[in-house]
Amino acid sequence: MVRIAIDMDEVIADFYYKDLQMYNDLYETNLQLSDLNDQYVSEIYPETDKIMKFIRNTKGFFKDLPVIEDAQEVIKELMLSHEVFITSAAMDFPNSFDDKFYWLQDKFPFIEKKNIVFCGNKSIIKADYLIDDHIHHFDGFAGTGLLFTAHHNKQIDFPYRMNNWQDVRMFFNQLTE
Repeated sequence: MVRIAIDMDEVIADFYYKDLQMYNDLYETNLQLSDLNDQYVSEIYPETDKIMKFIRNTKGFFKDLPVIEDAQEVIKELMLSHEVFITSAAMDFPNSFDDKFYWLQDKFPFIEKKNIVFCGNKSIIKADYLIDDHIHHFDGFAGTGLLFTAHHNKQIDFPYRMNNWQDVRMFFNQLTE
């Protein structure tokens, strides 16, 4: 059985929707994702970096992130013929553990608790595939990395790119044909 590890932020949870919402609320603006030109808010407005880091490290930031389109449906399908784990580098935001865990229980109740892994370095994950939006998580990973498209990685050339969950579905369907 193929084992698939799936990242959370910007793969199944729309982290940047909330990041942008918080920025707009804080600075009374209407900045859109398209305004970022494939950058982070803090790259365009460096003076906000400390404030945004504080907000992201505040308990509650991760509790109500929107789900990335089609993630629930496709992951349910994958689980019929593959072993699926959710793997989050939660060490980046230590106050996120509870929020992320309860968010998964709410949005992905069909994923067993034993298949949720909070870690730092994802090279420890023993899986055939890792779906992630950051290529540095593929460093040392023994399986195949699948780069999930997010606004911050569109300029990166990578052999296995998944633009959305329909691409993920097609990729794994082709494996089983």
